[in-house]
Amino acid sequence: MAAASESRVLRFFGVEEAEVRQAASRLTGRCGLTGIETRAQGAETLLALTAPPAGLRKAEALLGRAFRAGLYGTGSETLAACTARALTGHDRLLACADTLALDLLAPRLEGQPGIDACFDFGAGSCADPDALARIEAGARRCRGGGPAEPVWDELCRLRAALKVTRADFAAGAIPLPDGTLAALAGRRGCWLCRVPAGDNPALWLLDMIRRAAAGSAQAAQVSFTLHGERPALSAVHPPLQLPAAPAAPALETALAPAQDAGAAPDSAALPRRSRWPARLAFLLLVLAAVGLAAAFRLTGGDLAALPEVLRTLPGGPDLPAHSGATLL
Repeated sequence: MAAASESRVLRFFGVEEAEVRQAASRLTGRCGLTGIETRAQGAETLLALTAPPAGLRKAEALLGRAFRAGLYGTGSETLAACTARALTGHDRLLACADTLALDLLAPRLEGQPGIDACFDFGAGSCADPDALARIEAGARRCRGGGPAEPVWDELCRLRAALKVTRADFAAGAIPLPDGTLAALAGRRGCWLCRVPAGDNPALWLLDMIRRAAAGSAQAAQVSFTLHGERPALSAVHPPLQLPAAPAAPALETALAPAQDAGAAPDSAALPRRSRWPARLAFLLLVLAAVGLAAAFRLTGGDLAALPEVLRTLPGGPDLPAHSGATLL
């Protein structure tokens, strides 16, 4: 008897709706999909699939492998909840370098499980006058002389916020004539995303934080700039760092029939670590434990008497009375 069909909603961010629909359509026969619906709102895309439970699990695994970090949740999960889970799960600390970023993030992260241990809600950064003064002082030293440049000034502020708060990531946002610049600083540099006026910069910040905390590639609209480098954001889209949405050849490879959800990856493509050091260490540990147990048995628990006991054994060596190497 065939299993009854169920429905499941998959949530994507930073992935084009057409790419999600195209990838899901290719799985219709392999996963037994009987219904595919997509809906996009800004940079977020919802995909509703209908299929037997096994087919849904297989489709979710294949789509997750195809889009990597682009698939962030299922059902009613929110991007804020997934971001908080990424911060707490990977033990990453987040701070805000300016009040705009704090106003965007705080209402959405407030109340999420465990977030108080990872996000200070401005208490040790931009909402603390002393910390804010040190951040601004560090930003001025970074900027040096010359005319004001909003993007460069924000990058310097983010870098100073990292040093003052000692957090893993510092979030920032500044208004632009055509939208908002969402920025996130890490130890090596900053991720930047120019969010159009009709989009939600808070969601972009959350997604950038989620991916950075998990060590995943950022969306295609996000660029990366090393600390100390001035970014060039004159183009409509800044240079890509690592695209989350796969190109057509990558999508074909990810959804190839030979790579089912339950199939093991090709062992030849994975790096192999030598297990001999671990095995040798385990063997030496076992031998040491056996020798220690034998010594306890021979001496009745008094290891200081071990040299004398060894001399009394038939054919025992003539060892010094206080040899520290006797047990070895």
